[in-house]
Amino acid sequence: MDASRYFEEMHRAMSAQKNNSSLLLTVKVQDLGGADAYLELRQSPNARARVFYSTMGRRNLNFQLFRKGWQLCHNADGQLTGRFPSSADSLLSQTDFRAYCREDRLDAARTQRLIEELGQRAGTNYIGAIPQNARTGAQITVESHLGRGARWSYWNQDTSPCLPLAAILYWLADFLAGNERRALQSDPQAAALAAQWLARDTAVFFCPSPALTVSSAASHTAPAGRRTRPAPVPAARSKSWQSVLAAMAAV
Repeated sequence: MDASRYFEEMHRAMSAQKNNSSLLLTVKVQDLGGADAYLELRQSPNARARVFYSTMGRRNLNFQLFRKGWQLCHNADGQLTGRFPSSADSLLSQTDFRAYCREDRLDAARTQRLIEELGQRAGTNYIGAIPQNARTGAQITVESHLGRGARWSYWNQDTSPCLPLAAILYWLADFLAGNERRALQSDPQAAALAAQWLARDTAVFFCPSPALTVSSAASHTAPAGRRTRPAPVPAARSKSWQSVLAAMAAV
């Protein structure tokens, strides 16, 4: 199974799980060693975002298909009882790719940031140079379906064509593992920007504004001030007034 067929089957499996959701973003990681990965970001009608991602790369999945084909033509004792399938189509048709997909929720702060950044870059179409004799690395292909859409295709060992895009991929790579995750989290500048966004956006979503904090503090401290206010003390009479009153009483 080649990379294009792998990505196609993963897309079908993810679309079948959430057919009522809208597709926001797709990410393809095509590794030279076959440790491919596919990821989709979808938004449901209630505006919640879900991340769908593959749990098995193309190399390991090909091994599983070969193992299934071997079992079809051998018995439990390992004796040959038939012919190995001549093509992978029959094996692929019997494979449930949903077993190799998982989904998870993306929080509201990162979802809003992602939509804003991708919306500002609608209409972009970047195709970077892919090395011919490379022995390591992966080709990253990102497609945005927001607005007019956008597309980026580049080699992960080169400088990212868009730093905000690299920061978004740094977030999404947390759902992956192994070489697939490292391919999307190799840029230290993207890591710094992603951390800066997360700290700022999380503070907006989960921390009250200063005005609310001051008004709330004032409302809590005012009753305490009224309770502790001392009662007015009557003015004490001086000795001169006392002597005048004593003289008037004697008369």
